[in-house]
Amino acid sequence: MNKQIIKTIATKDIKSVLSSKKVWVPMVILSFVLCIAVPSVITYLGIHTDALNQSTDDIEKPIQAVIDHFPVEEMRSTLSGLPTLGAKFVYFFLHFMLIPFFLIAAIINSMVTASSSFAGEKERKTLESLLFAPISVYDLFVGKVMASLIPTLIITYSTFIVSAVVVNLLAYPLFKSILFLNPVWLLLMLWVIPAIVIFNILLNVLVSAKVKSFQEAQQFGGIMILPVVGVIISQVSGLFFLSPSVLFLIGAGLFLGNAILLKIITRFNQRNSLFESQIH
Repeated sequence: MNKQIIKTIATKDIKSVLSSKKVWVPMVILSFVLCIAVPSVITYLGIHTDALNQSTDDIEKPIQAVIDHFPVEEMRSTLSGLPTLGAKFVYFFLHFMLIPFFLIAAIINSMVTASSSFAGEKERKTLESLLFAPISVYDLFVGKVMASLIPTLIITYSTFIVSAVVVNLLAYPLFKSILFLNPVWLLLMLWVIPAIVIFNILLNVLVSAKVKSFQEAQQFGGIMILPVVGVIISQVSGLFFLSPSVLFLIGAGLFLGNAILLKIITRFNQRNSLFESQIH
């Protein structure tokens, strides 16, 4: 592995992403809407309006049933002790329902950058010279992965910091505690999201190396959203909740899959096959 070559490839691709507003502006807008605007609006409305607080039995009984069967005793007692239905909904949303929003934003953003890796090189007429360069396929793929990983994580973590500050400014007067600084959120941001972003990037780089256009690569890459939809349904329905132990196992499984997938990708994507699939 040649670190200098990997750095050069990654730097070139990152500059290409930053030079195209059509690529990075939608990424920023998506992250802002899903991870900052939505939780901020829900927090404000849930705390400062009466819309959710004027509840009926038809609404309150199902919510109370979910609280009563909540697997974490500390969280169950906290939710039961909140004064209004609006406060309970906000607290539940910020701790559990907001998690898939960050996952969706990270997956889509990494999909956009990764899908433009090989397919983008072909559309820019630069892949032929890249394949003729004296670099290994392994270094080429690692460089492409880093070029997608770095911008995605920068946007994700920046969004998380802004969201945490804004939401805590709105919610602290009611909850009297700092949100997002708990094992679930820390494991999500520092363990699961990097793992799932790398996994998604590897899949999309593999797809991007086989198709002939950026649009085709994005269509295939969208399949990674489906598991997150399942997480949303499970969180809302109370089927299961993302506890620290579950998140740790998910991250460990993804990192193991990343190592295996990278070896498979570099083994089955040799220079000749890449040249034939993209140039001809």
